[in-house]
Amino acid sequence: MWLIMKVFLLQILAFLLFGGDIYCQASTRRLTFVVKEASYTRLCSTKNILTVNGQFPGPTIYAKKGETIIVDVYNKGKENITIHWHGVSMPRYPWTDGPEYITQCPIQPGSKFSQKIILSLRKALYDTFKLTVDHGKTYLLRIINAALHEALFFSIAKHKMTVVGTDGSYTKPLTRDYITIYPGQTYDVLLEANQHPDHYYMAAKTYSIAPAARNFFDNTTTTAIVQYRGYYTPSSPLSLPYLPTYNDTNASVQVMAGLRSLADAEHPCNVPLSPSTKLIYTVDKFPSVPELVFDFTTDIIPLEYQTPKNGTEVRVLEYNSTVEIVFQGTNLIAGTHHPMHLHGYSFYVVGWGFGNFDKDKDPLHYNLVDPPLQSTISVPTKGWATIRFEASNPGVWFMHCHVERHQTWGMDTAFIVKNG
Repeated sequence: MWLIMKVFLLQILAFLLFGGDIYCQASTRRLTFVVKEASYTRLCSTKNILTVNGQFPGPTIYAKKGETIIVDVYNKGKENITIHWHGVSMPRYPWTDGPEYITQCPIQPGSKFSQKIILSLRKALYDTFKLTVDHGKTYLLRIINAALHEALFFSIAKHKMTVVGTDGSYTKPLTRDYITIYPGQTYDVLLEANQHPDHYYMAAKTYSIAPAARNFFDNTTTTAIVQYRGYYTPSSPLSLPYLPTYNDTNASVQVMAGLRSLADAEHPCNVPLSPSTKLIYTVDKFPSVPELVFDFTTDIIPLEYQTPKNGTEVRVLEYNSTVEIVFQGTNLIAGTHHPMHLHGYSFYVVGWGFGNFDKDKDPLHYNLVDPPLQSTISVPTKGWATIRFEASNPGVWFMHCHVERHQTWGMDTAFIVKNG
């Protein structure tokens, strides 16, 4: 669940430890969300933030695949709001997807809006998990980076993690000492409680390649604890797990490089092999067809290319057309990653790399056998990423960088998919 508004929430890494639970068992259930401001203290700072039903984070909804949920959202705050159900494709109801002035008008203070959600595609992305473990058992952690700006390295001391899913889709098991998770991304990881009963830190810290990164973000390490059940004296002090240095770009792509979909009989990989529509987007707003050959990732970019014209650009897609999009990162202001999220769809990530995309050479190395199925892909720092999907969900669908500040710079657009 994302609250889209002018003044947003504190940056956090959320393990989905929601304070309240809502269970849905009938085929259709009606729920009430009251959104209003409340005073909360996080990271030694007290601010007024938006809460849902008096809770932050908001309540968990438990539902079965195929159920329909109608949520009556009451805005008791001071600003316009909308609610976006992150990773849910919203089939047949794109006008309740959330992005204001794209698929719906904002919910004004004092007013109500009913959102209809059909849970047809996603497997539980929002369950509650308490990290108290029993020795010898294996636990499924569902992790989301709910930060507004920064990618995060995440690790658990003396434990390995096995990635088995991302953005609601299964992957082949991938075991790592740490993961890198970008704003808006989700990972399902298995944690085997195979260490001596004790308390162990799990920790996260930011990744950034910006030259002056240390001056612009909090580079401290945030921690929580995995606690084994039993009678023992916890170690003191606890040791931190290994985490890469804040600007280690090679480390930042290790999980992305290893992700593969299951691609078996039960979970077929339906990646489009011959896309009918091919698009290239430079995610820091260059012309789609430059007037001259241009090095998008050079260290020095002319000033005239750093001040693009304002404008709204959308792309109309035919129903059931197959689409390929190449996201080309640039070095505007400071080259950085861009987690690109597409509403209404999941897509196959068929390729990625560093430097400028080569339309003749790079497609030869696409993974068209078992690419991961995701709804958010991070374009590597000074690099590119290619996705493919079938435009089979009619509506107007928002596509944007999940770094909140980048959206204010205009790093967003929309697709209009025709009615089939």
